[in-house]
Amino acid sequence: MSSTMRAAVLHDILDLRVEDFPKPSALGPDDVLVHVKYNGLCGTDASEYAKSSTMVPLKTAHPNSKHVGATILGHEFIGTVVEAGSSAQDMLGKRIACGAGVSCGQCLRCKEGRTNLCDHYYTLGLSIHGGLAEFVVAPKDICVLIPDDVSDESAALTQPLAVGIHGVRRAGVKKGDQVILLGVGAIGSFVCVALQSYGVNVVAMDISQQRLDVATQLGADSTILITPDITPAEIKALFPAGADVVFETSGAPGAAARGLALAKRGGTLMLMGLNKTPQDFPFTDAVLREVVLQTTVAHVCKDDMPDALALLASGTVARLLTDRVYSLENIGEAFAALTSGKANGKILVTPQNV
Repeated sequence: MSSTMRAAVLHDILDLRVEDFPKPSALGPDDVLVHVKYNGLCGTDASEYAKSSTMVPLKTAHPNSKHVGATILGHEFIGTVVEAGSSAQDMLGKRIACGAGVSCGQCLRCKEGRTNLCDHYYTLGLSIHGGLAEFVVAPKDICVLIPDDVSDESAALTQPLAVGIHGVRRAGVKKGDQVILLGVGAIGSFVCVALQSYGVNVVAMDISQQRLDVATQLGADSTILITPDITPAEIKALFPAGADVVFETSGAPGAAARGLALAKRGGTLMLMGLNKTPQDFPFTDAVLREVVLQTTVAHVCKDDMPDALALLASGTVARLLTDRVYSLENIGEAFAALTSGKANGKILVTPQNV
């Protein structure tokens, strides 16, 4: 068996190379070696590749993973376990979806069940080598078995849907709530899926009619097309009653202020989008109307991943939210589609034949 594998390795900004790379050989007792079937790309991958490596430790060692230098990207992967450590033999031959976030299990947050906030947290595909390769090593406890009734194509969306589920739980959504999704792109669409069973009224707002049409098929009760430069006052006029919970998922400049304008008195604004540049935010308005400002990051593997797989079983979500599958050798085309904004849904990459 070959000691090398094909992998997409980020060496620097805009320097992503598909090359021969040493195949992982050292497994710990609780580790599994996954033969990757699909790896989904997300906005974080695009940002790390095209703008600035704020998460990938290209120059300075990551404090928790200790990894530094060229890094195999990919944190949304599924595949089959082909080798296993001594304490993970029960996983051999099983299809798994990986949560990617590695936690210690011993710190205060881990003991509270908030493993995504672990003191020693790191992420496969961002802080250390990930799933844009033929093989990847992962701890057994962040790998969830894929049920027989869930296809590989559907299971490939497990990790991002788990992020949406976690955000909905964090927001405290309850039956009867009026909910606004401000942005139904990558993460907003998964929030829409996560809301399906909550018995709430969902209004989706976006600058793309195409994305709004998909949101309707995912369960949104109504949609509103907005312009990229709409002001908080203008967006409030579109829905003057306000919402119990507003999810801001785009991270676009000014979006947080627009989300606040849509929240009713005593409502909740859940900030999910990442914006790496400073922006104005009317805190006085938030205080005077007692709006709850919430944030969320990643997911809790044992809680959110199984629920995501259950929602994916029908295949409908994957059909609506998957753009296309690229081969690993054509990763450049995949990133070009992602960074240009031309992708109409989740892009999947496979190191296997397509």
